[in-house]
Amino acid sequence: MEQAIQHLDSWSTKLPTASNRDDIYHDTNAASNLEQHALYHYEKSLAESTRNEDCAMHRQKARDYANQLVTLHKHKNSQSCSIALNLLGRIALDEGFYSLAFQHLEEATSLAPNSAGNWYSLGHVHLADQCYDQALECFTKALDISPNETRAAISIAYTLYKKGLTVAAFQAYRKLFHVHPEDQHVQAKLFDLVHQIKADYYQEELEQDVISWLMLDDVNSQKLAPLTISLLTHKYDLKNPNAVLDLQDLAIDPLLSLALAKLYVTDKSLEEVIIIIRKQLLLSAIAGDYQDSKLLDLTINIAQHSQHNEYIYAYQTDELEILNLLTDSLKKLSQTDLQSHSNVAYLFSLYAMYESPTQISSLLKISFADVYTWPDEVKTLFKTTVLDFKAEIAAADELTTLTSISNEISLAVKAQYEANPYPRWSHLGYNTPTNYGRALEQELENFRAPEFFNMGAIKVLIAGCGTGQHALRVAKYFRNVEVTAIDITRRSLAYAQKKAEQYGIENITFMNLDILDLDALQGEFHVIECSGVLHHMQDPSVGLAKLKTKLAANGLIKLGLYSEVARKPIQQVRALLDQYQVPTNLESIRTLRQSIIEDKLPIDNKGILESQDFYSASGCRDLLFHEQELLFSPLKIQQLISEHDLRFLGFVLPSDKKADYSTRYPDDAKRIDLNNWQEFELQHPAMFSQMYQFYLQPC
Repeated sequence: MEQAIQHLDSWSTKLPTASNRDDIYHDTNAASNLEQHALYHYEKSLAESTRNEDCAMHRQKARDYANQLVTLHKHKNSQSCSIALNLLGRIALDEGFYSLAFQHLEEATSLAPNSAGNWYSLGHVHLADQCYDQALECFTKALDISPNETRAAISIAYTLYKKGLTVAAFQAYRKLFHVHPEDQHVQAKLFDLVHQIKADYYQEELEQDVISWLMLDDVNSQKLAPLTISLLTHKYDLKNPNAVLDLQDLAIDPLLSLALAKLYVTDKSLEEVIIIIRKQLLLSAIAGDYQDSKLLDLTINIAQHSQHNEYIYAYQTDELEILNLLTDSLKKLSQTDLQSHSNVAYLFSLYAMYESPTQISSLLKISFADVYTWPDEVKTLFKTTVLDFKAEIAAADELTTLTSISNEISLAVKAQYEANPYPRWSHLGYNTPTNYGRALEQELENFRAPEFFNMGAIKVLIAGCGTGQHALRVAKYFRNVEVTAIDITRRSLAYAQKKAEQYGIENITFMNLDILDLDALQGEFHVIECSGVLHHMQDPSVGLAKLKTKLAANGLIKLGLYSEVARKPIQQVRALLDQYQVPTNLESIRTLRQSIIEDKLPIDNKGILESQDFYSASGCRDLLFHEQELLFSPLKIQQLISEHDLRFLGFVLPSDKKADYSTRYPDDAKRIDLNNWQEFELQHPAMFSQMYQFYLQPC
């Protein structure tokens, strides 16, 4: 392992920064016609545009040509035979036949021990088999032989991550990003683990890296929150109650500006600092007669942050008095010629730090042309807070509904999400496109995916898609899928549809439909995913029965359900809300949050404070104020699925959690004994804090 890290360090200092990948597999000038045909069909089998049935055909042709090569060159040309065996090994690996892949690639490396491609492919067999030390050894040899081969370096970093060496993997991906900052695969893998990293002290070089990562498009910037927050905390000594903050310094800090614009601040200490800064900006703007452009920039950043968290921060009585004056001024000014009032853009930005501008009805009547003289940043703020809101409402009104929703609980849940679509998200992120069946085989122990994953389009139903982030990721990053996404909430669907258009994703259909009315939906589905939905229904068993009626033969169901152990502190809060009949509105959410932040409630609030949902209005409402919530345990899951003749295939969990379970219960090789999981969860009560996620299949 140390050797692998040292080789990666050496590689990163030698490699030119240009993206000049030396593909170790495609030296077609020296290849025979058979080699060219085999490689052509193999590449076609991997192409995103290739249909599943054509993928299988191309893979078979590649296999046939490769076998002919082996027969032709077995005793004549070890190099050509090695190329063919490498290809056969990769095909077997793609199909999940690891023993056969190992056999082919062992023979290939013995014939051509100086082929980087052979060692690279063999490394991936070990990686798929979770033999991480052997994988590192193979990738290191590949990098030794071909130092310009970026993929071997990427695979070393990924193997370090899978091995649980998070800091080493982070540093490896950090080096890779310096060399190939535009590589989406490197970006995606970096962001997969960066949320586990915090700074122990302020580092300017690390700050510059984080700034560059926050400026990336189409990544999940929220994963940078822990690292960004820790850097800001050390930079400004925020844990010191006597620390002095200068507004002018804060106004020109790019790290703070980007954090405010892109992140939920999931830290109560930094939240308290932002609230103080917000008040200082309000008072300074008034005292300075709205003339300081730097402070206006910081005001806009906090207004963007407030829009992002849906105005969840509480404020004091003296701020409310000023806010009421701002409201009156904006009401009057919005009914006049806005261009004749030089301060109105500043007033708008100040108000938007505290409340949604849509609360002022007269602002909803203003067009973009009315604000064309405003600073560009304020015009953008006006568009995102006012015009985009109007467009979302209009789009929701235009959606068609297959059936009218009549269930009382469904109507209550619908009302909640119409008021607060959840979750609000900005970026889809990136994944390497893959076959759904192969991904399942990597996730579930000793599972063989049904053959239909290689036979034509895979029909996927996302039942309860919300605002569409997961449904769109399924549509974009699983090959040859046709996705149908349903939800009871029109505003959520409107948000999802807008995002689909933004990303140009066309293999998805959105429908306004209750799970209880699935009879109105035509056809069957190979995969049905229903995460975070059944536990909000009056009777989850009825919902599961409806889902099963839409499942194709040998299909799979993925469920996500709340854990009663993990959500115990949340249930304590919900009991208090019920006891005191606290209304569900933004003011109540703000008040409750302050009580939790200030540790005024008789509960263990650690898990709540660590939940990202606590830091936005829609998230906090979903977390603590939900209209309907039922909880499960592994034994209750067993009871539920037994009622419907379904068998449990396994939980979706990080590798380290699976390894811990296997150490504790070595006799349960497939990790499917729910009695064991009942016991294991009690020993690890936070393990399913994000829900039980698991797969089922008909018995």
